[in-house]
Amino acid sequence: MARVTWAEEEAVALFNLYFQEGMNAPIEKIVHLSQIYRKRAEDLGMAIDEKFRNVSGLKMQLACIQYVVTGGREGMSNASKLFYKTYELFLRDPEKYRAILNSFYEKYDV
Repeated sequence: MARVTWAEEEAVALFNLYFQEGMNAPIEKIVHLSQIYRKRAEDLGMAIDEKFRNVSGLKMQLACIQYVVTGGREGMSNASKLFYKTYELFLRDPEKYRAILNSFYEKYDV
């Protein structure tokens, strides 16, 4: 299966988890977010497999977010442009960031 590009609302939700829990996010919260991502994909008619937004992948993406948020002092350096844009959105337009986050959970939370 081809790699599925991250959407802004997915990135906002993962950033929210990072801001709430950091790199030590409880596994239950990561699993829950993974389930929400999978429900979103299904609702959108996307073809997904067992690797889609799985716990291991989300942990890796949290490390990429850590890299972005810490200015490259910690985390994994292969963060996507979307993650940089999402962090800028958080800093420059927190109201829009919060609206995207709220909408995401209203639509897809399981």
